[in-house]
Order: sequence, then structure tokens, then C-alpha cells
Amino acid sequence: MVIRKHVQTCLLVTLLMMSSWASADTQFRLIIDASGSMLISDPDKLTAESLKLISDLAPEEKATLGVWLFGERARVLLPETTINPASKLRLNQAVSSYTPGDLKTDLESIVRMLLQTPDAGDLAPGFERHWILVTDGMVDVSLDKAVNDASRSRLMNELAADLAKRGVHLHTVSMTSYADKEMLKSMSTLTDALYTEVATPEEMLGTFDRIFSQAAPSEEVPFEGNTFFIDEAIEEATLLVFNKAGQTPTIYKPNGERLNLSAENVSAVTAPHYLLATIAKPDVGTWQVENVDVERSNIRVITKLSAQVTKVAPVLFVNEPIYSTVGLFQDNRLIDDPEILNLINVNQRLNLLSGESTKQLLNVPLAQANRQFKNKIEKITDEGNYELISEVDGKTFVRKLSQFFSVTAPITLEAERQSENFVAFSVKPTNLRLNMLRSNARLIITTGDGAEDSIEMPLIGEGFWQKIYPVSPNSTVSAHVRLIGITQTGVRFEYSTPSWYLSRDGAGDVNVSRSSGDGGGSMIAAMGASNRDLVPLVVTPQVAVVTIPESPPEEVVDNASDASDTDSSALPEDITESDSAPAELTSSDWILYGVLNGAALLVLVGGYAVFRRMRKKRKQKIEDELDV
Repeated sequence: MVIRKHVQTCLLVTLLMMSSWASADTQFRLIIDASGSMLISDPDKLTAESLKLISDLAPEEKATLGVWLFGERARVLLPETTINPASKLRLNQAVSSYTPGDLKTDLESIVRMLLQTPDAGDLAPGFERHWILVTDGMVDVSLDKAVNDASRSRLMNELAADLAKRGVHLHTVSMTSYADKEMLKSMSTLTDALYTEVATPEEMLGTFDRIFSQAAPSEEVPFEGNTFFIDEAIEEATLLVFNKAGQTPTIYKPNGERLNLSAENVSAVTAPHYLLATIAKPDVGTWQVENVDVERSNIRVITKLSAQVTKVAPVLFVNEPIYSTVGLFQDNRLIDDPEILNLINVNQRLNLLSGESTKQLLNVPLAQANRQFKNKIEKITDEGNYELISEVDGKTFVRKLSQFFSVTAPITLEAERQSENFVAFSVKPTNLRLNMLRSNARLIITTGDGAEDSIEMPLIGEGFWQKIYPVSPNSTVSAHVRLIGITQTGVRFEYSTPSWYLSRDGAGDVNVSRSSGDGGGSMIAAMGASNRDLVPLVVTPQVAVVTIPESPPEEVVDNASDASDTDSSALPEDITESDSAPAELTSSDWILYGVLNGAALLVLVGGYAVFRRMRKKRKQKIEDELDV
């Protein structure tokens, strides 16, 4: 047990008034797969318990919640309403009464229904929309594969775009390996939300807790073993502790007494797999828990002494840097007393999340600069879900800030044969954070001997890049796109897509494949070995860190701003015109082309005149012979 000695210092006298619910009101819409297979995927109905968890965590009168089912048809399980004790009771009754059993999985119909369903409740202007979709299958509306594929395409393109335009964050949860992961991830990425694949139903509760934390972030105090420390500045603590079925979590106060869940200053909710207890004015000192899965549990707090961190976007791109600044605040002012700041240690950890397992990739102390603590993570190379944890240790207090986000490829590259020798390459963004007008995409063609040809791809409108490429007879090449990306906030990064492989035997049709083994032969294998740009990603994500950023700003960025804005000096300039602008013709080029075209026209006219004269002479000769 770690015991923190309580010391009265001026650090705890000058405090910041900060509410963990200073963020916007929130709309939660829960979309649950009601197909019969869910009985097998979730036999203990942990999905239902997860729905209750969202309603228990959300602040009453500050959020709305509704539940919809989809399968053979879309239907309402619980109409959207403001969260309060009465609506929580109706939710408990509703989720206990339904039984999955539908034979189809019509996801398109439920998304269309929700887009047409008006908002309910009296939420404040600017509220956030967080919708959570849980499924264990794929689009299944017909025995005809073409019908299913058409519905899937509309979901990934038309409907996902409509959701993004409305500001909906569509979090998706895949419960089995049979679910359409590509579709679910694509829709979540486009709508700035989390896609999570759970291996077991038990992981569902933790997934919903992370989604809620992204929707409504708050300060925490960390566990130290099975203990945690409450200081004088904390006005309220909310413990969410997870437990195995059949176990009863126990909370002990600093004096060793067991916490009475019926006490006047305690509000508690118990469920088979979790306990949620909110304690007003908790006792100062070291608390202890038993029969609790500490790794999955957390303690959210409302405190007078506040640590704030620059916001990380919900979706980051592969190789995009993260700028992070942590500050302590008093009366909405940054604490700048050197004597106080020198007592503070700030540490950041970056974890890769996979189901309930966590892999730590980074653990670094933050350097102090201009009254704040700063860090720059140069890049993350692999896609996935991540957690960035900032811990502030002030000797007499400790704070924890958890930020959940996903990392994804910024673009997708598709190749489609247009004719026997032409291939159309199309590049589309996966998320609207990519500034298409300022970014630059080049098609890289690599031949069997490793030679590269870099071709600029023109931007079609503001939606995608496209290039038509002719494939020569008896050739085998690979093609990928090299992106110099600029985000909407001006952050620069680089990315290369996976390759497509093109081969053409003689004058036959072009073979287009994602795999070098489909028609490429040994020539493609040699090409892969010689091209360093195409080396596969390593299993463990590579993270580059700069702990002292260059030219740190004088003022802290507001907590609601993007992390990329924390260090404006580090933001890149625009891509130079030589990299992004198409080449222009000079006046001499135009004169040369004019002369050549004129000469070609004279040759055509002269040739036609000679042809007419020869034809006339031949006709006259035939007539003379007939007269004889």
C-alpha cells in the first residue's frame, strides 16, 4: 500500500474551480444487433449491462439516451429521452425484456431511421452526438450477394458521409470475427469515433467505458496497487470498479472502515460485473479496494486543483505527430510560481489497446517549458486504438488524465482495370481532417529492377485524387501512393500506401492484384526486396518522441483545442509549388506546339488533295478505255 503523507501547503490553498462536466451536453443513441446469433455471441447479455453502464455514468438532465434494435427490421426498444431516475428504470425494464432472434441483419435500414429521427430532450445548443453500434455480423438483407454488396456500399459511402455531416460520432463494436470489420472501421473512422473488436463479451463493459470517456473526458486519480489517494482539493469522487461475476467489490475508507453504500453522501449502483459509487466530500487519505479488477477500473474526480491537457483528436493518421501540453490552473489562470512547479513531476505513457490487454509503448517524463510541461510524439506507425495517459504528481496530490484515440491510414488506394492496358488509381481520404487542397499525392510505379517513376495525381474536385496509368505489354510493376499530408490544423506528415501489383503478358489484359503472388512471379518478389519504401510494418508500433519541443509557445492552449495547435512554431509551411502544383507550359512551348500542329494539318490537306487527283485520273483512264 502506498501512503501519501497529507501536508498543508499553499499549493492546496490556491485551487482551480473546475467541473468535469464543463463539456457540452451529450446525446447517446445505442444501436443493438437483434439477430439470433447474438444469443451465442453474448449469452450472459453483457450488452444489456453495458447499456445500463452508459446511463449510470451519464449525468442526469445533461444527456439523452435511446435504444434501437435492428435485424429483419429496425425498431425502437427505448425512445430517446433525458436521462433521469425514471428513464433509467424504463431502460432496465426494456433491456431485460428483449430477446435476440431475427434472421437477417439490415443495418442500412436502422441508420436511415436514426438519421430521420428528430432529437429528443432539452439538450443545450452545441451538444455532441455519440451513437454506439454493436453487432456480430455483416450486412445480410438478401440471398443475393449483389443486393448485400449494394447495401454495404451505401453504408460506407452515402450514409457514413451523412453521419459525418451531422456531426455524429458512430462508435462501432464488433463481437465476432465474422463481423464486417472493414465496413465498421471505415464508418467509425469517417465519423471521428472508435472501432473496437472484442474477443469476449466480458470486454464489452470496458469498451463502453472508454467510449464514454472519449465522449465526456474527466480528471481522475490513479490506482496505486489496490489503493488510491484522495487529497483536500477533491470535492467528489466516482469509483467505477469492475469485478468477476459472483464477486462483491469492497471499498475501504482511510480509517479502515468499509464504505457504506447507503450513506447520505454516497450514491451507488450495483450490477453483476461492476459497482459505480459516487462519494461527495470523500475523506482525505488513502483508500483501498478488494475483489476488484484494478487494471480496468478508474476513479473520476471533481476537484478544485485542476490539471489540463491539450485535446487529442479522436482519429489520428499514421505518422502524424502529437503535440501535448499539460498545465496546472488556479482561478482559470495557469500556475506560474516556480517554487510550486518545481515540486511537480509530469509523466506520460502511451498504451496500445487490444481488447482487454494493454501494451505500453512509451513512458517518459515531461520537460517544463514556459510554465507548462510539454511533449511531442513524432509519429505512431501502426493503426489501432491507443490511450495517452498524463500523470501529474505534486507530492501532496496526484492527477491522471486519460485520452483515448484511434490511429488510421489517412488514405485508401484502389486500382481498377479500365481497358486491356489502362488502370485507374483512385485515392480517397479516410477522415475529413485531411486537408485535400494542401496535401499532395504521387503515384509511385516501381519496375522489376527497382527503378521508380513518380507521377503526380490530379485532385478531382475536393473529393479524391485519380490517375489513369497505361501498362506496357510484357511488363510487371508495383504501384503505391506517397502522400505528403497536411491536416486541417496545419500539421504535416508523410505516408505511403500498401502496393498494388500489375502484370501484363504480351498484348493481353492487365492483371491487377493486391498480392504479389497473383501473377507477379519471381520478378515481383525481387522487386519487393529491392524497394525499401515497401518494407512491411513491424508488429510493434514504432513511436518517436521529442520531450523538449522547439520554441514552445508562451501561452497554454485551451483544453478544448486540438493537440496540434499546442506548438504553432512546429507547424509546417505549405508544400512548395514544385511539389504540389502542376507544371505550366512556357510561351516557347506554345509556339512550338502551334508550328507542329500547323505542319501536321498541311500534310493532311496536301495528302488528301493528292489522293483526290490520283482518283480522278484513274476514273478518266477507265472511261477512255470503255469508249475505245
